Amino acid sequence: MTPIRARGSESFGDVEEPVRYVLGGGHVGAAIAERLRADGHRVVIVDRSYRPGDVPGFVGDPTDLEVLSEAGVGGASTVVVAMRSDRRNLLVAQLVRSRFDVPRIIVFVNDPDRCPLFTEAGHEPFCATTALSEALGEVV
Repeated sequence: MTPIRARGSESFGDVEEPVRYVLGGGHVGAAIAERLRADGHRVVIVDRSYRPGDVPGFVGDPTDLEVLSEAGVGGASTVVVAMRSDRRNLLVAQLVRSRFDVPRIIVFVNDPDRCPLFTEAGHEPFCATTALSEALGEVV
């Protein structure tokens, strides 16, 4: 599948500011990207369900090496892998680690027992289950 740059997406040109990528995640990935952008970061989304908005992005499968190359992931300072499946997240994180020189890869993990696996693979796990339960515990 060839990625499609969504209409209205800005071109980053040769700007030196680092770009962060959010790979997958649907509405969660979009919310993360919007938050990063609101905090002043340059961010690009790559997702099958990407819809044009304030954050530039590509429509495409984040597990596809050609899609990631076309989207420019090799120039990223940070990649956030935020798909629904721990297996797919690990697959994409490993693909980004082995094919692109990205200094920081943050990976969503749903099952807290899998966090050590992601750490051992050289990624920074972010356990959505733990974060959600801790946040809810503070509210209650």
